[in-house]
Amino acid sequence: MSEAPSPASVPARAPATRGAAGRAPGPLAWLVRNPRRVMPAVVVQALVTALVLAVVTPLTGFEATVEANIAPLSHYTGVTPSERNDFDPALSALLDANPAMQRRVRAKALWMQTPMIVGESYAMLLALEGADQADFLARIGNRLVAGTLPAPGSDGAVVPADVARARGLALGSRFGRLVDPEDVTPGRFTVVGLVEGPARVGLVDLAYATVPDFVLARIESFQVVYARPGRKAQSDAYLHAATNAEGKKAFKVWDEAYWRARTKKMLENLPTLVNAVVGAVTAIVGLVVVLLHLIAFQARSDEFALLLALGRTRRSLAARLAAESGLAAAVALALGLALGYGFLAVWEAQVLRPRAILLRFFDPYALALSAALPLASAAAGALVLAARLRRMDPVTILQRRNA
Repeated sequence: MSEAPSPASVPARAPATRGAAGRAPGPLAWLVRNPRRVMPAVVVQALVTALVLAVVTPLTGFEATVEANIAPLSHYTGVTPSERNDFDPALSALLDANPAMQRRVRAKALWMQTPMIVGESYAMLLALEGADQADFLARIGNRLVAGTLPAPGSDGAVVPADVARARGLALGSRFGRLVDPEDVTPGRFTVVGLVEGPARVGLVDLAYATVPDFVLARIESFQVVYARPGRKAQSDAYLHAATNAEGKKAFKVWDEAYWRARTKKMLENLPTLVNAVVGAVTAIVGLVVVLLHLIAFQARSDEFALLLALGRTRRSLAARLAAESGLAAAVALALGLALGYGFLAVWEAQVLRPRAILLRFFDPYALALSAALPLASAAAGALVLAARLRRMDPVTILQRRNA
């Protein structure tokens, strides 16, 4: 009968990996059982994620406000003479020769102040003849929700409802430079109607805006050009290319492409600023999270030393730590987004909406920057902990523990 093998002659690796220590809880189970060790890192990442989301989203929301001002230009194009104060017969004939034009109407363009968080914005007031006002509102998708359209020859104004709310105006309120010298809108107007819809533009009466010797008569002439269905691009191209008898550019074209280019130029430095700030915050918070991971790792050094001694590979333990960091980051991201969007909902209702500032609530850019922080922190933490595992000597740790 063969002699039983001594314990020293039994390979340690095979039975150990099947023992109790080899069946250490998975990443999710460990996080659930040890909330105190992961909570500091999760809370830090969640709070900063919410902060980034709450700060960046309103900044990108300025584009939504500008978009409301640009929206009506998808339905019409404005033109003014390049070198004259008014349209003479030659320029009018040039407009009428546009093969893609459906019709054109006389107009004037004014601007109305709208308060912002910092500084001011402006909404357009378009002066149209009474017969053209209802058709214009229908074309741009706006609707009259209170009051009436301006009466011919009156100082009545139909203004966007959100702008009126932001300015503290109601039906019967008066505004303009002749009412308040600090107002940028020339003349004097009385609010007679409120409109709502996708386009932020109001209406005043053209006859009132062209009264001889009145201040509004000095505003340059304007033509609203409606293109035939499906031919707006062709119509705009014709207006851009049109030349007068001297071969010079005939019109200044205020189309959608023009205003989008101006908006892009105005906001071109915003992403650089936002990226720099978020990058600095990510680096600082990432360092804090890595330090918290190292503290938690140090508290678990005996656990990892024992697992290494029992046959677990460093690679498998590094993968486990990466999974734990990733799960903690996912929890932090979900919590941070919930906090951030909760704050934005209150901020939008209490601060932005009363000032007629639009918010692009689920902005992809803001969401991506917010998600980058916990994910980058988790990746950095996993790399640092993997490096610590490679340098770990389980024998020394276990000897010190049993000393």
